[in-house]
Amino acid sequence: MIESLARQLKLPLLAGFEQHISKEDDFTGNLLHLLQLEVLDKERRGIERRTKTAGFPYIRVLDAFEFATKHLPKLNRDQVYQLAECRYITEKRNVIAVGNSGTGKTFLAIALGLEAIRRGFTVHFRKVSDLVNQMTEAQNEGRLSRYIKSLNNCQLLICDELGYLHYDLQGASLLFQVFAARDEVASTLVTSNLEFSKWPAFLGNDQTMCTALVDRLIHRAEILNMNGQSFRLRGARGDAGAADKRGDPDRIE
Repeated sequence: MIESLARQLKLPLLAGFEQHISKEDDFTGNLLHLLQLEVLDKERRGIERRTKTAGFPYIRVLDAFEFATKHLPKLNRDQVYQLAECRYITEKRNVIAVGNSGTGKTFLAIALGLEAIRRGFTVHFRKVSDLVNQMTEAQNEGRLSRYIKSLNNCQLLICDELGYLHYDLQGASLLFQVFAARDEVASTLVTSNLEFSKWPAFLGNDQTMCTALVDRLIHRAEILNMNGQSFRLRGARGDAGAADKRGDPDRIE
């Protein structure tokens, strides 16, 4: 009977209570222990569910990020760890990570997204190119409003790789609608390889729209300056150097 009722209440650990109770503890102590286990298990399952829903291309954690002052001289480590506390989400502020290719912007965006999930927030991750394509398809099928509503039904929207592709006026307008709908309503984290002054070039060359879009994004936003040496380029050079050493037995260090 206890097992059946526990499963109806979706308390799986309580259903198998016998393996979690201690004969040396009293009823209250055992009940407290079981409830604590259920809370921890519920939190774990919630994190797994929100992580799956977020749509990350892969998993990256903040502790694995390489804060190399020499290679990312303008990235403030303290600022990043403050962002990991997610106050910007409760305050409905944005985060913009700007820097040249290969400096870890996507890595950091995913890591901050996971920190948000661990703290109970809902997150969606989208590459901007995919986002524009999905919105264009939704518009052609007459369901754009529903799509934007479902997309914005999260507390943090991560828009990755803004600036890698050029968009016509329609694509730029669709992006504007997403960002405008979230302005001071929910947080958006954007990564871009181009400084703000160059955004009109890939957003339909519409200066007015681009200015309005940037204004909405950077209003009360945290800016992460991630210009520096590419991690991928450093890795490639390291591999090439290792290959040179293997191929030249007479090489002297």
